[in-house]
Amino acid sequence: MNTLQTHFQRQAEFAADYAPLYAHLFGLIANWLAEDDPDDELVAWLRETADGQNLLHVSLLLMAGLHRAVLAGEPILRELAEYYATAAHPPRPIDDEPGRLAQLFRAAILAQRDPLRQFMHHNMVQTNETARGLAWLLPLSFTHWPAVELLDLGASAGLNLVAEQRHFRLFTAAGTHLRDVGLGHPPQFSTTCHGDLPPTRPYPPTIHQRTGVDLSPFVLDGREATLTLMSFIWADQPQRLERLREATTAAATAVPPITLHPVTLPDGLPAFLEALPASDTPLVIYNTYITAYFRETAAELGANIGRWASQQPRPVLWLQWEPLRDGRQIASPHPDWCGWTADLWHNGQHHHWLLGWVHPHGTEAHFGQGTAEFATFCAPKEVSLVICHLSLVKFTYS
Repeated sequence: MNTLQTHFQRQAEFAADYAPLYAHLFGLIANWLAEDDPDDELVAWLRETADGQNLLHVSLLLMAGLHRAVLAGEPILRELAEYYATAAHPPRPIDDEPGRLAQLFRAAILAQRDPLRQFMHHNMVQTNETARGLAWLLPLSFTHWPAVELLDLGASAGLNLVAEQRHFRLFTAAGTHLRDVGLGHPPQFSTTCHGDLPPTRPYPPTIHQRTGVDLSPFVLDGREATLTLMSFIWADQPQRLERLREATTAAATAVPPITLHPVTLPDGLPAFLEALPASDTPLVIYNTYITAYFRETAAELGANIGRWASQQPRPVLWLQWEPLRDGRQIASPHPDWCGWTADLWHNGQHHHWLLGWVHPHGTEAHFGQGTAEFATFCAPKEVSLVICHLSLVKFTYS
């Protein structure tokens, strides 16, 4: 099968229940590629533009480049913009006048082919899903640490480093309000939770350092940069665009401020870790859906962190939302979900937990026994006794 077509088809399948406009647009391109018409100038242009590029990036950068032009108000895209929820309120239905959207989409790509090529060749995919800060914030709510330092791997603009200033509302599968996490004002993010959650602390720990690394950190230094970052939000979801705007405001006023460093992952991480100043404060390293971008060397990330963390006198906690490639992915409730894992190095020992499974955008999570075990291990002694007691009671009467 055509590998470029495969990437667009997979994106269409992933977006099917989450972003109907993008699922449709990804699917259109996948179908055009599958037809492989030698006279199709769009297919010829896309193949030429994608030559030598990461094909996963191609699928995302094409959509982001077009979205950026829509957000910028390009007059030639006015009709296409009617279908984008981030530009029209309300957006035009996808199936309104069958075939019209496909024609407008094709015409837009061809009309923008030169700026799109420039965008796709000179930008990197930005992982700016600001709901992903829950990846570190929720597990820390089970710990007794009064303060931590944060290190975001694949940080993009570093917006998830201010997650404790945002608001995350957790619901049961039945829609019952479970609890809130973070200091922000609702409504911001919501997550449907399956399984049991242990008690959480009322306030997050104090953040002593907010550090992010990325191959090419995205510095928000003006309107054009902010517009580019916004373009990577999928256009079905204006609420995510609003969350991004809120995150940029929180990041601009964060104390301590966010610091970003250019680091190639995973190869450049050991040198960066070795250069970190000595500290007694627990270090929390986290990454969310970045290993897909260096799949062949993803295993080196854990090896690099483990070698360094095992030599540190302070606790080092590594939290991840990543697809699991060690055979455990078969246990996931959905094939495209991430394993939510925690690794802790402290006092010469290494502990590992699979907390559960989570949608890559944090909208839904299934928590397993690993969450209770992690919370029991990391909580103060008196709280651990309460958690153990509650677990025994549940087991006795279940």
